[in-house]
Amino acid sequence: MPSLLYRCLLLFSLSTLVLLLLLLQQRGWSPLQLGTLAFVLCWPLAALWYGLWQRSKQQLQQLRLSLGQALQQADSTSDWPALSEYRWLQQDLAQWASQHQQQAWRPDDLLWQQLPFPVCLFDQQLKLRFANPAANQAFPQPLLLGSHASSLGFVPQTHGLQRPELTTGWQQLCLTFGPAEAQEHLYYALDLRHPLYQQQKHSQQQLIRVLSHELRNSLTPMASMAETLLSQPQLAEQQTRLVLERIQQRSQRLLAFIDQYAKVQQLPASQPEWCDLAAVVDELQLTSPIPLIVDGESSCYADPNQLRQLLLNLAKNAAEAAGDSAETKLQITAYQQGQQQWLLVQDNGPGFANIDNLFTPFYTTKAGGSGIGLMLCREIVMQHGGSIEAHNPPEGGAELRMQWPLPV
Repeated sequence: MPSLLYRCLLLFSLSTLVLLLLLLQQRGWSPLQLGTLAFVLCWPLAALWYGLWQRSKQQLQQLRLSLGQALQQADSTSDWPALSEYRWLQQDLAQWASQHQQQAWRPDDLLWQQLPFPVCLFDQQLKLRFANPAANQAFPQPLLLGSHASSLGFVPQTHGLQRPELTTGWQQLCLTFGPAEAQEHLYYALDLRHPLYQQQKHSQQQLIRVLSHELRNSLTPMASMAETLLSQPQLAEQQTRLVLERIQQRSQRLLAFIDQYAKVQQLPASQPEWCDLAAVVDELQLTSPIPLIVDGESSCYADPNQLRQLLLNLAKNAAEAAGDSAETKLQITAYQQGQQQWLLVQDNGPGFANIDNLFTPFYTTKAGGSGIGLMLCREIVMQHGGSIEAHNPPEGGAELRMQWPLPV
């Protein structure tokens, strides 16, 4: 909107034009002559008015841009453009921005007080402005407002403030905000010991449960057969041989379970490289229980050894799920999309029985399964920095979608 000066110039121009037309009318000019003169003189006035309006619009845009940058940087002391006709607006906006900045960082809000982890706010001189109750409980010495951070046990570092006693089991963060001449430092620390302990305890309980189940299923029949054999007054060779064969079978199954679990725990770091997927699959055809079919791009970015292990596990899983079906096959499709390597593996079997617990460690729906095969597959994909998803397509079968990043 034009300023008062621009409006005065417009009114003066229009008034001068009207007086000129009245004077010429008294001198005997016809209406046609007066209309022609007014039409000719209005063009310069319109051009002048449009130029003044454009200038006013640009100044308002400049002021709006400066305000936006100041609010984005939380800085109410920015250098505003020198627009004298809008100085009243500049002062109001600067005052509002200052109030907005102060309200945005109020440490005495109820939210800060109720946070369960330590929160401390320091000014530019590293003097304490605020400490919530959790901080006073976590640190041994009292947190006195106005005290310097070093006197309260904080150690200034390049990336912020740190507490030496919280280096193990804690995550410490320090954020710096505000204008350069009045920066503030927000310190907070998260206690990771309790959730880590609960997670480790849950994993240990699950491992003990699975190992106890496997050991009991194998050792109980072995102990029963040995006890029956030893209770005989005389050892019959045929019965003794049968018991020993059963014990050998149970022992081999138990050792196979331990070997499978060791593969997951001892999986080395992946070394992905560009390899020929067709060549990898050809090597697996001799050991795979079902036929493997390669589709899509032959070039695949992955660790060749881990890729072989992954595909072999999926082939065995599909064969076990299909049972005695002789038509089961595994189709493998590799392609690149964007900066991601995709691997799609599909079979024509009965599909996943319980897809929600598919990647739960040691969970299995098969009578002789260990729940480690798909667990190892997920670990291999995670080693590549990727993710894995399982689906039961409407047309039947099972489908696994895996992706991981390509080299930059």
